[in-house]
Amino acid sequence: MIETALVELIDRATAECVEQERADLHGRLRQIRTRVLDPTQLVLVVGESKQGKSALVNALVNAPVCQSGDDVVTAVPTLVRYSDEPSAQLIEQEPASGPAVLDRHPVPIEAVGEHMERALAHGRPVTRSEIGVPRAVLQNGLALMDTPGVGSVSSFLTSTTLSVVAEADALLMVSDATQELTTNELTFLKQATSLCPNIALVMPKIDRTPHWRKVMEVNKKHLGNAGVSAKIFPVSADIRNRAMQSRNTNLNAESGFPPLLEFLQTELAGKHEQFTRRLVAHNVSEALTQINDGLRAELAAHNPRTAAETLVELETAQRRAEELRRIQSHWQKTLNDGISELMTDIEFDFRERTWAVLHEVNEIFEVADPQLIWDDFTRWLNARLTDAIAETYGWLEQRQARLAETVADQMPQRDADLPALEPIEPPEPLGNVPHPKLPTGADYKKFDQVLTGLRGSYGGVLMFGLITTMANLPLMNVVSISAGVLLGSKSLKEEKDSRLRRRQAEAKGNVQRYVEQVIFQVNKDGKDTVRAVHKALHRHFTRITEQAQLEVGQSIQAIKRSAERSAVDRDQRVRDIKQKLEEITVLRRQVTQLTQNRITAA
Repeated sequence: MIETALVELIDRATAECVEQERADLHGRLRQIRTRVLDPTQLVLVVGESKQGKSALVNALVNAPVCQSGDDVVTAVPTLVRYSDEPSAQLIEQEPASGPAVLDRHPVPIEAVGEHMERALAHGRPVTRSEIGVPRAVLQNGLALMDTPGVGSVSSFLTSTTLSVVAEADALLMVSDATQELTTNELTFLKQATSLCPNIALVMPKIDRTPHWRKVMEVNKKHLGNAGVSAKIFPVSADIRNRAMQSRNTNLNAESGFPPLLEFLQTELAGKHEQFTRRLVAHNVSEALTQINDGLRAELAAHNPRTAAETLVELETAQRRAEELRRIQSHWQKTLNDGISELMTDIEFDFRERTWAVLHEVNEIFEVADPQLIWDDFTRWLNARLTDAIAETYGWLEQRQARLAETVADQMPQRDADLPALEPIEPPEPLGNVPHPKLPTGADYKKFDQVLTGLRGSYGGVLMFGLITTMANLPLMNVVSISAGVLLGSKSLKEEKDSRLRRRQAEAKGNVQRYVEQVIFQVNKDGKDTVRAVHKALHRHFTRITEQAQLEVGQSIQAIKRSAERSAVDRDQRVRDIKQKLEEITVLRRQVTQLTQNRITAA
């Protein structure tokens, strides 16, 4: 049987696709094999949305089997075939179940659209619906499939339609008569022709425009320029429906459907076997051509390389390895120098900030009494030191980022990723350092002040009392007592000033020792932080350099292995490819002879 010969050719071509690991070609040939064994003559009705595809199918079978209207969009294909009794099914296929496992769910034929919308809304994997109606036009095995819109409407719907084109015996491209073929429609026709070469153009809605004949002539030119061979059928579904309702033969002829029905019932049906052969020849030849091109490309790539080419590649890889070693030495020196500078700069930066704080402390204690402001002063001092620490560590974080960018610029890959450095948290050394103490002797008791005044006034009373005795005045008189009071007050004031200066000097010394201890703590933590930054940057960029060196090393080894590969192995692969090309050529010749002989006989 002829189907057996076609199936054998498809199976042989499929085996070649499997051997060459071309799953896409293998899947397409499996679809073609299914069509060869199926006696149904499948005709796809395709076109952009709102062109009248569903109305065309309804008019062809004289039954409302497909939903149509301005607010209706075909979401999945609808297959219309012959049945003794009206019936409808929703076909579901789980993606993981394979192409042969289909679930069929019978639904009322008058409620197919409602059940379809409900199933899609619930996410069920509905692939198509099947309608069976008792119509003479379908009785000899003809089946019509209404498909989703193609072109610019939805790329998903386009892919859905193209997925079933390979199964079809023929295509009816629907483009209404109100305008000429669009670029999207012509593009789809070129795609579809590569899968199914049997195409006819149907132009519905001729009753809506008086210029449909001009549009048809323009469409003929477009098809010729695109290299698409197709008959054109201008029709009107509305006139057809009125003719069927009134049983008016003249009106039916005016609708343009009789030539289209004759084309489907006689020309297509009579050439079903011929179309099947053309479909097989087209798809098998295309699959074998792609495999042939792939093998020839591999054959060209297997030409033995000359020793000079190998030597050039090896020298290039070795220079690359030397360049990587030089780059590694350079970035490591840059990193070490940057870390050394960073340690010095951070230490100097914090000292400079603390010197500014100590300068403010000296200015404060030039005029202020530590005893009176000590609590407020210590709070201010701690706040200033905390701010200085935060500013220094913020600057440290900026410096580490700049250092990372500087080293990254020297990497073998100029777009090397920067390391994910963790944020630097400022330390809190104030809790680990004893707070400065209030200067000693700050409490000047009243009794001590009285004694200081008495010591100062004693000399004044005695001195001025002796002087006044020469004027025959007593030792204790107004002058001597006044002088004693004046000198006593002066002595008390000088003592208080002296004690204040001692307290101020002692406070400055206490604060300076406190700040020095804070500086020691911060510098210790800063050096630890910089060393941690050094380790993180070194580890990150070492990994990048080692990866690049590993790739270069592997490249060198691959070049050496390629150079050391046996010429016998290369020649054997070349012989295998040439033998496979000869087998494919013979298979392609058999496909051409089988189909051409049958077509000529027909």
